[in-house]
Amino acid sequence: MIGKDDVFALILSEYKDSQKPVSLSKIKRKFKDRNLIHVLEELEKEGKIRRVENGSKITFEPLDSINIEDELKILRDEIHKMLDLLQKFVESKSFSSKDFDEAYDRIRDSLGYAPLERIRIELGLSKEEFYSKFRKYVEENYDLIAGGDEGFTRRGVTYGIVKRRR
Repeated sequence: MIGKDDVFALILSEYKDSQKPVSLSKIKRKFKDRNLIHVLEELEKEGKIRRVENGSKITFEPLDSINIEDELKILRDEIHKMLDLLQKFVESKSFSSKDFDEAYDRIRDSLGYAPLERIRIELGLSKEEFYSKFRKYVEENYDLIAGGDEGFTRRGVTYGIVKRRR
């Protein structure tokens, strides 16, 4: 005699694989037992499966299959955890004057000039963050040259190009 658990396991695995209700003929091919109909009726009464009739075709699907809302909630929570970790990583990444100097060395031209905007983009910082962090360091160690699209503004003039002092 076949067990209810075996029949339910078959329906559940077939349903998960195909995402379609399992036909009665497929179940009969797997379990060649006369009591199969009674087992299916018991599973239906217990609320584990649901009978779907489409014309003469009879299929069964599990009722405790994957709940999409629960799965979406789990995914949403995981995404929030990942975003929090990413935010903590970004916040913990602090830039030093060494990082500024390395970016300057990569960007400067043959005469030693480098636009502040390109250094800022190379470091991946916002304008506010970049200029607040490096203002003092740049003024002490670099010559400011008028020009560029962004930079330090003094007396209405934008100083957006730098050259390292000797």
